[in-house]
Amino acid sequence: MACVEDGEPRVIPFLYHYETGHIYIHGSPGNATLNRLRDGRSVAVAVTQLVDLIASRTASDHSANYRSVIVYGHGRQIADVAEKRRVLDAMTARYFPGRTTPADYSPATDDDLVRMDLTDVEIDEASAKMREGGPKGPHDAEPDYPGSAFVQPV
Repeated sequence: MACVEDGEPRVIPFLYHYETGHIYIHGSPGNATLNRLRDGRSVAVAVTQLVDLIASRTASDHSANYRSVIVYGHGRQIADVAEKRRVLDAMTARYFPGRTTPADYSPATDDDLVRMDLTDVEIDEASAKMREGGPKGPHDAEPDYPGSAFVQPV
């Protein structure tokens, strides 16, 4: 996630939860980036999934298969404990499918939720980009050309 502070860009990674039109991020109340977002400033969030590494017979044609999205929006702090619980339960289910309370972990207490910061980035605009396929260098389809070309799943 990126925002501007005192005219300088600031970038920090976060785990996130996505729901249509919103990205949620959480952290401690002392987190400087989350504190900056309370004033509604513009923010950019970038997510990239690396799928494959692409080796080519030529150095300049090495590449990767990936999916990426960049969203732009404005942050707002969420104070409601019930909304925090709903979002964090959904986030846990996203990263740890099949885990449930109380069988696999103790649920967050209201006190836990009051002490953590949750920010909703309402998405104003989004852009996506991806690459798929194999090596695309000028000699990658020539089996007798020196070197090798291949796809290495990540």
